[in-house]
Amino acid sequence: MTDTTTSHDLPIKFGPYYLFDFIGKGGMAEIFLAKTLTELGTERLCVIKRILPLLNRDKDFCEMLINEAKIVANLSHANVVKTLQLGQLDQQYYIAMEYVEGVDLNRLLGSLSRAKSALPLQFALYIIIETLKGLDYAHRATDSSGNPYNIIHRDVSPTNVLISTEGEVKLCDFGIAKVTQHGLDTEEPQLNEQHVKGKMAYMSPEHVAGKPIDQRADIFAVGILLWELLNGRRLYKSKDPEETFRKASEAVIPDIVDRGFEEYEMLSAIVKKALSKDPDRRFANGREFIRAIEDYLHVTGQVVSQLRFSEFLMENLGTLLLEMRRKREAQAAALADVLTAEETPKALAFDDSQPDETPSRFTMSLLSDEDEDDMATAHLGDKFTTTARLADNLAHKFEEEERHSKARIESKRKTKALLMRVAVFAAVAAGLIGAGIVLMKVLG
Repeated sequence: MTDTTTSHDLPIKFGPYYLFDFIGKGGMAEIFLAKTLTELGTERLCVIKRILPLLNRDKDFCEMLINEAKIVANLSHANVVKTLQLGQLDQQYYIAMEYVEGVDLNRLLGSLSRAKSALPLQFALYIIIETLKGLDYAHRATDSSGNPYNIIHRDVSPTNVLISTEGEVKLCDFGIAKVTQHGLDTEEPQLNEQHVKGKMAYMSPEHVAGKPIDQRADIFAVGILLWELLNGRRLYKSKDPEETFRKASEAVIPDIVDRGFEEYEMLSAIVKKALSKDPDRRFANGREFIRAIEDYLHVTGQVVSQLRFSEFLMENLGTLLLEMRRKREAQAAALADVLTAEETPKALAFDDSQPDETPSRFTMSLLSDEDEDDMATAHLGDKFTTTARLADNLAHKFEEEERHSKARIESKRKTKALLMRVAVFAAVAAGLIGAGIVLMKVLG
């Protein structure tokens, strides 16, 4: 592993954002947790994705990124992570996105596995339904004239399904989404080889083969998620990329294991249809997929809701989520004296080395091929956090700015009060002088 993360001297100012925790690095971008001030002066947490130098210097890629980001930024749905801003700073492109406090699907399953707890069937189906809601919304999105964007996510995988502490499920990272409107589909975006290697296990067979794809490729990816949730393991389990490529190309899907599921045949038929090698035999869209799952839940009498799912998360992951929040707050508190104009450069330098595939503690793969012991201890390390050395310095810059703001307001208030007293005194003095003049005239 190349030491790419510890080279960043965090926290650091990046335009209007303060980057204070390194989340990870993939084939397209480096990702940071950041904080910024809104126009009202309140703090906001967000995620900053900074495009890697190789792609940042690629004119065609940048044009594609800008065109597609403008469209994706218009997506507004409860099950889609909101894109807040596409920006450029010192010729470096970045995307600011909504921060979701919680875990991704990988981390959820891994944590449950280490705790020897199972994910109940109704919650597995709930996660799939909510993911499909966000995906179907994106698939059906149109411009102001009603013309469809025809968005294809192309990267539906466990690390891109985020689960909040409130039980929300949000689909994120449309970073390699394909938009087929306005001539943007003339060529497939050239993806980084390492990115493809990591995501191939969730590609449809036509996608792996390099054939033209449509939105049903995303349906296939969600089908893989469902298969893995029901079986508790990866569908294409192999450490050899060539073996994964072969399996994904052939798309030979084993039946789901009968774990005593009610109406097993009905559930199995749903999975098989989603994972049909022939796109024409799959669910035509997300809504059709959702209706099939809801029919199954109705037939089996299972009840599921966001509230019940949130309660399940707190019962089983409450300690982990609380610890993650404490770490985040400690790192945020470490934004201190280093956040001064004299001590921080305008931008954070990129690292031109190969993408670091080691998962951070926020995206720990819970369906990986690693030994359970390794998985159980890997997330405990803090080697991805470079701000721990600042933890003792709690003079938070935002708090300091707030104190200065309050001091300015108090100063203005005192000045105004003083002026009022002077005005009253002047008025009284003027009245006395006037009365004296009148008295002199009478006596004179």
